[in-house]
Amino acid sequence: MGSEVFLYAYGLVCLSMLVFNIVYSLHLRSSDRRLRRQVRGIAARAEVQMDRIRQGLPVEMRHRSHMARRLSRAAGLLAFDHYLDELDSNGPVFQEYLHQMRPVLLRLAIVYQKREDTQAAYFCHFLARHNFQRHMQMDQIQQIVATYMGKKSIYCRVNALKALCALGRPETVVAALLDLDGRPGAQLHEKIITETLLTFTGEPDALIRLLWERFERFSSQIQRAVLDYIRFQSGNHCQAMFALLQDAGRGKELRLAAIRYLGKYPYPPARQALVAFVEDPDPLQWEYAAISATSLAQYQGDDVVEALRRAIHSGNWYVRSNAAASLEAHGVSYEDVLDVVAGEDRYAKEMLAYRLESRRLAEENEEALAKA
Repeated sequence: MGSEVFLYAYGLVCLSMLVFNIVYSLHLRSSDRRLRRQVRGIAARAEVQMDRIRQGLPVEMRHRSHMARRLSRAAGLLAFDHYLDELDSNGPVFQEYLHQMRPVLLRLAIVYQKREDTQAAYFCHFLARHNFQRHMQMDQIQQIVATYMGKKSIYCRVNALKALCALGRPETVVAALLDLDGRPGAQLHEKIITETLLTFTGEPDALIRLLWERFERFSSQIQRAVLDYIRFQSGNHCQAMFALLQDAGRGKELRLAAIRYLGKYPYPPARQALVAFVEDPDPLQWEYAAISATSLAQYQGDDVVEALRRAIHSGNWYVRSNAAASLEAHGVSYEDVLDVVAGEDRYAKEMLAYRLESRRLAEENEEALAKA
């Protein structure tokens, strides 16, 4: 009897799951139909206004009022989002339509500022996706969106920063980073900040100049993100990076970021400093040695090659690996270092064997791809 009850209960659970899946599927289809219907409704109303623009007439006030009410609901904003995806955003009529709709976006920024974090995050995502800065001045809206950085949700803070980067005003972006830095528990990971800054649509040099001016006001976490952004964006800051590298009072991560920058953009005055890091016998400084070994791939000189040869004997695997890779970049064949293989240094033997095997496998893969 007990087993039969168990089987009936199990069957009831399976049946309930099946019914739930069917109902949920129907709900999704119904939601899709409602969304398409809302998109068509918005398109019909907007097309009337764009016809007026073609005739030299302004967008009607009642249309702006209607859109403000409609888009203040998340479902309406989603429908307008889909509608914008279907349009030629470079068309002059559409650009003029958006320009005249600026008061609506300003009102929406105020409305969603007071909404729950999920809806506020979506509004920021909406602004970032469509890059409205191409069509109109958005200074007032940027000031409001900057306040979204104070929301508790990490998604809202990230999307708000993306929206500010899409709107392209460097002063607002830097002010938002400073505000974020001053809020306990509101910080973002430096990689997120770097990736978001890379979406900045304004003039990168203007943003970088302002970031340097405010650099000392940032926490070390945001400083690292800023240095990585500069490395990915511009090679015009070698002198400042070298000065940062030479400052022993700076944190290790900042100096390592400077080494990475000087490895991507060779700066002759930095060569001796990088060689000194590679030759430093202190095992506690292995990170400086490893990253400097990689950076030296871009620097010429017999002293560079000799330092890399000696680094193959390092007791640290990363230092040996990076030194071997940089020797390859300098065109040094492994025949030239056979004296190392023939020696008694097991670490060096293993590293050169590893590099040789890696090269062989890479060449085989290239041959296979060429034949395919």
